[in-house]
Amino acid sequence: MDRRIKTRVEWNGPIKYRLQQVDPYKTGFMANISTSGAMLWLDEDLDLGTKIEIVMKSEYDPEPVHMHMHLVRAEDEIREGYKGYGCELEMAVSEIT
Repeated sequence: MDRRIKTRVEWNGPIKYRLQQVDPYKTGFMANISTSGAMLWLDEDLDLGTKIEIVMKSEYDPEPVHMHMHLVRAEDEIREGYKGYGCELEMAVSEIT
């Protein structure tokens, strides 16, 4: 039974993520996104509560969007070397250049 009340939008595309502002970006995948969070697949084992920065860009956005999230749920299943994480959105900001 799905208990979520927020509408999710399927994304199924690559994202860039990092744990600290000084870390290099790594590639992960976003399965879906809502106004309160997202489902990500990352190639590392992280603890719940870990804060991450996500950068996503679509063909419809003029600039990349940076989001700050924290991990609230982890999938038990590994898919092609990636672990699934349910993330809660903390803040989203546009790229400023």
